[in-house]
Amino acid sequence: MTASSFQIALLKVLVAVGWADGVLTDAERRLIGRWMGEFYVSEQQRNYLQYYLEQPTTRRQAEDFSKGLIEAAHSGREREEALTKLQQLAGADEHLDEAERLFLERVRELFESTGDLGLFANRLRGFFSARPFSGRSSDALLAALEAELVKLWRERDYPGDPYVAAFKAGEAPTPEQRALLFVSALAGCTWGELKREMPDPLPCIRRCLRLDEAQTRFVAQTLVDPYVRSLDRSRLVRGVENYAERPLALGLVDILFCLAAADGLISDAETETIRGVALGLKVTHRLFIGSKLRFSGEQSG
Repeated sequence: MTASSFQIALLKVLVAVGWADGVLTDAERRLIGRWMGEFYVSEQQRNYLQYYLEQPTTRRQAEDFSKGLIEAAHSGREREEALTKLQQLAGADEHLDEAERLFLERVRELFESTGDLGLFANRLRGFFSARPFSGRSSDALLAALEAELVKLWRERDYPGDPYVAAFKAGEAPTPEQRALLFVSALAGCTWGELKREMPDPLPCIRRCLRLDEAQTRFVAQTLVDPYVRSLDRSRLVRGVENYAERPLALGLVDILFCLAAADGLISDAETETIRGVALGLKVTHRLFIGSKLRFSGEQSG
């Protein structure tokens, strides 16, 4: 059993509300941790949420989270649960200010004012827009991780290639190269968690990403590098979300299943590890299962 998409969306909003005044207190952390247990959050889901517990939420993230909660809360029971948790979180904040108190006092009224939660969504965004959100931004954290990936790639003595000539000479990566760096690093980091020898990734990269040969080599170089296994997977997920087009993110899940199927069997451990990445990238359950069945079916056939 794992937490539902609604429960994950709710936890993200609760974390954002906690960070909204610039401080996620110990009491708030304990309460959110207790709810993670009540929701049967899996290890992969916990790793995904840990990033938001450790790094202050930005205003943009908070607004995105509120939209995600509105989209995920389909039933009256779910709306009531969100209401209850928000009110309980307010009671746990030792530093509740007037803006937070007024907003959280009106949560029930906002929930009940409209069937589609439109007013609640607007008020939630309005609440976040007026909060200080102190702390280092996620943009700065991603920039630091990108610099780490760029340094790693340039330190390796890879053969010259026109596709990377300017990048290797010291220029910033192109948007496409940045996206491929994060996609390949996330794939390598995720595979490293399985502590299994990696099969030749080139066939899977060619099939799943449909890149040209220069791009394929570029992805493979980072994917197989042992260093990426030590990187923070949750931050890599954010990088893929920020920089990669949707087909690349979906192709990343395909690559992982393709690699897992190379020995003839996709194990439960491999499935759950890949599921953690898919959840972070907001890949739907249908697409996730479709990817697994596609590669499992080929092996069984």
